[in-house]
Amino acid sequence: MKDTQNDMEDTQNDMEDTQNDIFTAFIVAVLQQTEPLPAPVQLEFNKLDENYTINDILKLNQLHPPLLAAYQKNRVWLNNYSNEHSLGLDVLPDSEFEKENTTNPEISNAASDISDLTNLPKIIEKIDTKVKPRGLRQFLGKIFQAGDSVQASRDTILSNML
Repeated sequence: MKDTQNDMEDTQNDMEDTQNDIFTAFIVAVLQQTEPLPAPVQLEFNKLDENYTINDILKLNQLHPPLLAAYQKNRVWLNNYSNEHSLGLDVLPDSEFEKENTTNPEISNAASDISDLTNLPKIIEKIDTKVKPRGLRQFLGKIFQAGDSVQASRDTILSNML
């Protein structure tokens, strides 16, 4: 009986992890867009309320090919990151390489600096510290209702990132 209860708890945890990965990949995909979403796509975002589902998120991805491409890339990265992390492997970038690689100057204006939008470990860290404590679902609700979902995601996540 105890094994059955443990199996059910493991299944529940796996489902929550999958949901959180989908939410996180989607948030990052929105953040990575280089332009505001097209008006018809933004309108579909705005139609969602607090009762949205994972299927709603997957449907939104289908409406805008750049969003879908970023989402798919992020899901693969998160899956690989989760697998490596659960094995206890060191997934942090090589700091020696970063110290030696000085050819990429930083820009201090987060609103105009999109070079960091591909730095998934840094973005995920920001989501973990700024968004997850308040809830991914709640944050997505705010993104959906914003006039410019791309800018709304950046305002929260990229502030103080550099």
